[in-house]
Amino acid sequence: MKKDVKAQLLDGTMASIKMLLTIPYSIEDTTNVIPKDQSLHSVQIDLKGECTGTILIQGQTGVYSMIGEGMFGMPVTGELLESFIGEFANMLTGNLATLLSNHGLTTDISTPKFLPSVEIDDYETLVTIPIEIIAHGNLSISLFINE
Repeated sequence: MKKDVKAQLLDGTMASIKMLLTIPYSIEDTTNVIPKDQSLHSVQIDLKGECTGTILIQGQTGVYSMIGEGMFGMPVTGELLESFIGEFANMLTGNLATLLSNHGLTTDISTPKFLPSVEIDDYETLVTIPIEIIAHGNLSISLFINE
């Protein structure tokens, strides 16, 4: 994969985050480490096409709830929260796929997969975007990119 495609994946993910998060947050410096905390809700969406890889979104229940409340103006709990976590992953990767398409890169996304534990396949590039949801916890978005 060309360096400009990797940069577009990272830039598109950052732009998608900024489009979706309506509550105070801070994007930290990217790393090549993924959180190993098994208490996090982890959702995986695969990318196929000109950009191939996986997006892993991990966060605490309270963080997802606050993101949902910021978007909908009401608390998101219970079964609605579980549904929202998958939908949030869809919205983030759907926005990313649209942004990539605007740059001429065709990318399809899979349905969200909820992961009871995180097991990493062999990817050539890993970039994790740590996000602090101010006063509520952390969210991380990891990009596993095949070259």
